[in-house]
Amino acid sequence: MTPEDQAVADPAVEVALLPQATIVDKKQLPGFVEFQRVSGEARLDDLWFMVGSRCNLTCTHCYVDSSPTNDSLEQMTFDDVQPFLSEAVGYGLRHVYFTGGEPFINRDIIVMIEAALGRADCTVLTNATTPIVRHVAAMRAIAEANTYRLTLRVSLDHYDEPAHDAIRGTGNFQRTVRNIRLLCDAGLNVIVTATTIVYEGSTDAPETVESRFAALFPDVPVDVKILPFTLEMGANLRRVEAPSEAVFISEDCMERPGVRQENFQCHSGRTVQKIRGRMTVYPCPIIYDDPRFELGDNLTESFGRVHIQHKACYDFCYGSGGSCTD
Repeated sequence: MTPEDQAVADPAVEVALLPQATIVDKKQLPGFVEFQRVSGEARLDDLWFMVGSRCNLTCTHCYVDSSPTNDSLEQMTFDDVQPFLSEAVGYGLRHVYFTGGEPFINRDIIVMIEAALGRADCTVLTNATTPIVRHVAAMRAIAEANTYRLTLRVSLDHYDEPAHDAIRGTGNFQRTVRNIRLLCDAGLNVIVTATTIVYEGSTDAPETVESRFAALFPDVPVDVKILPFTLEMGANLRRVEAPSEAVFISEDCMERPGVRQENFQCHSGRTVQKIRGRMTVYPCPIIYDDPRFELGDNLTESFGRVHIQHKACYDFCYGSGGSCTD
């Protein structure tokens, strides 16, 4: 029997028969995440819309550099969003997220929320300062008219007013706390979230920190969450920087114990951004305005594998800093 015949008879020996130069070192190949499939069909759990990078605040740690003058991610319209919502339903859509920038400065945000809630649960990420106030009554009406759940995820960077306002600007702690109460009084579901900036200079346990946030709202039903990924990424809290050639997550890294494809947002979710007048699909809302990570103009063509070589892949999904090629 020739070596070739042996390989056909026993595929297990095929690799051993290959010339040494053709054997692939997985430490040299970029790691990737496959899109989620159920019974062979793509299944989309989460659809994110970055409705614009403009914000009424200029926070010191914003990964999109949102500000009152930043339009690198353009303001979406209802007509921009509608086709993606309709397409997503065909892939089993479970949850729609609106983020920015500050979503409540977008002129179409209420009709966007209403359209999303007609299809799935909906969460809006907001700073809950001045722009949200004029929309409270409308959101209450929409929430009451739909069976799907509307949640407002409010960013509050610290339970200490000076520490919070050092990041978000003087007076914004009081505005946010006041408006959280307003939202709760309207019967809306509110989750207060914080990054681990709150742990800087502190040795408090997560439970202690969450209790101090909760103490700000003793008489209203507010959930408090220190976002889980930030608890593991302490070295990279201040900013998710632009992609770096030094960041390399190999195929070998992705096969190490404890690394699960499900832990990567791009496994079951997609994000839509509007850049230079074009609606574009990206792997997640942490990666933005970078042509290397564009996945297409619609959801259907975006459901291939994602090579996770952006610094954000490391900071938010894989681990904290460094290279994993060793």
